[in-house]
Amino acid sequence: MDLSSKNLNDVFELPKEEALKAFYDRMVTIPVIAISSLKKELVSTIGDDRTKGIFIRYGWHCGVSDGEKVLTSQWDNEVDLIHAGPKVHILHGYLDDVIINAIDYDKEDDLALIDVSWFNSYEAHEFLKSGIHSDQPVCHTLCGFASGYLSTVLKRPILAKEIKCRAMGHDQCEVIFMPKEKWGEELESENRYYQSTSMIQELDEITAKLKIERDYLNTAKKVHRELIEELLSKQGIQRIIDILNKTTGLPTFIEDEYNQIMVKSNDMTDVRLDFDLEKISNHTTHFVRNSKGMGILRTPILFEQQIKGYCSFLYSKDHTPNDLEYMIIDQASLTASIILLNENIKINTEQNIRRDFLSDILESRLEKEEIYKVAYYLKFNPEDSYWMLTMERNINKSELNHEIEVNEELVRYVNLFFKERNINAIVSQKSDKIIMAIEHSSFEKLYMKQSKFISLLLKHCLRRFAKYKFFIGVSTIVQKIDQLPTLYDETLATLKAKNPKKQIQYYEDLGIESVLFQIPDETLINRFVHKQVGELLEADKDFELIKTLYAYIENGININNTAKALTMSISGLRYRLEKISDILNIDLNDTKSVFSVYMALNVLKARGEITI
Repeated sequence: MDLSSKNLNDVFELPKEEALKAFYDRMVTIPVIAISSLKKELVSTIGDDRTKGIFIRYGWHCGVSDGEKVLTSQWDNEVDLIHAGPKVHILHGYLDDVIINAIDYDKEDDLALIDVSWFNSYEAHEFLKSGIHSDQPVCHTLCGFASGYLSTVLKRPILAKEIKCRAMGHDQCEVIFMPKEKWGEELESENRYYQSTSMIQELDEITAKLKIERDYLNTAKKVHRELIEELLSKQGIQRIIDILNKTTGLPTFIEDEYNQIMVKSNDMTDVRLDFDLEKISNHTTHFVRNSKGMGILRTPILFEQQIKGYCSFLYSKDHTPNDLEYMIIDQASLTASIILLNENIKINTEQNIRRDFLSDILESRLEKEEIYKVAYYLKFNPEDSYWMLTMERNINKSELNHEIEVNEELVRYVNLFFKERNINAIVSQKSDKIIMAIEHSSFEKLYMKQSKFISLLLKHCLRRFAKYKFFIGVSTIVQKIDQLPTLYDETLATLKAKNPKKQIQYYEDLGIESVLFQIPDETLINRFVHKQVGELLEADKDFELIKTLYAYIENGININNTAKALTMSISGLRYRLEKISDILNIDLNDTKSVFSVYMALNVLKARGEITI
């Protein structure tokens, strides 16, 4: 039968056999059970996913063939062609009935959606014979056929999505058809089933990937062996960096738990690190880029279930890490953690010995000969000059255990500060304070003023312990290590005399009152001050009399010199001095009494309680 002379709708009015002959010169019938068996065999051989693709493409080609036949007949419009699709579907016996629920067009009169219901799909019927429901639609041939047919007659890619399926327990199958471009990303995963693929090509691609993986594993194994050898040879963490840099060709570095770079590869000298390492917080291997495009692959170094540092690779903006680099950096992290653990044990042991040594000196538990022996063992020159810093901070005495832990962390952090600058020092804690005994010759190699060095130390501590306020007492310099107790007393004296507005207090700035500040019991100092000038403080709220008295003593108890210094009349000065004498009940010409008052005023001045 020549379809070109027949109206499309008239063809479907013919008996089934005649209608089929109108479309096809020759047809082969295949039992449904045979198709179902083939599908099951393919699933067991190549899996569900590939089988789905085969049946979708099989249906597609059938639909394309029928679509081409339909186009040779006579038809009036696009809707005729759409309605012919279900009739062809039924003609083949794929299902019993089809209802087109909607054909929608958008504002530009372009096809937007076709919504249909399928009744008694042969694929759903065959699946239900297994006695179970599917967790996803199974009408792959039908979807492929409908998509192929519509794409052919409408001359644009039309894709189907089965949203309900009888095999899943629904009453009937429901399918949505839309032009491919209108699905967007929603049907991107389904689109691949319509593309023909070569299993041989895929196997070649998989083989190539396996070869790459094999090479990666061989390289990773080689690096692992080298890292283990370095670990056993105790070469240190710099050799780990050298191996990583040589293998990957990437700038490499390791930082400590405080985000200070400990070791780095040689090519890092020409690389500007535009990353705020403190803000990159990651507990697993992670790759990030900064605003300038530079990338960093960073993995934590763990021991004792805590992050003790990070190992990192740097990348230019055109490169990203591959699987091998992920494998290598993870192995390097493990090796580095073991090395750092060993170094940490070694450092802690040495620091504990040093701290015990300092404690023994301060408590006078060692004879001079013993001090010298231990000092040489700990690589301190006992004949060198030494000075000391003692640091105190605000303490919450209701949480002493926590405060001790904070101090221990502070000790480690301060030790790091000295280590970075190659300064030989002992850092310990005693009576809630941090003590730093410093070998003067190693400090002098910095060619830095003492005040600047201490300011840097304060900034270093505040970076990690920003919520605390620190005060530092600075001693003088002694000539031998056995004189450290004297330095400790000096730093305690400066902290007792501290001015709350000044974080750094120097013993050299104290006058004769420094003797008072070395009294262990601060209550005795307060009682002394109150006894000498307590009544004057009560009576002189604006400190005018106190300033007059201090100037009088400073000017050698000489009325004329004092009057000139204060730009006062002698009569006015005499009046004030008589008033002060009455309040304090002392003779201002009595040197012994005046000296005690002078001492008390200097204590108040050093503490910042009075301004003179």
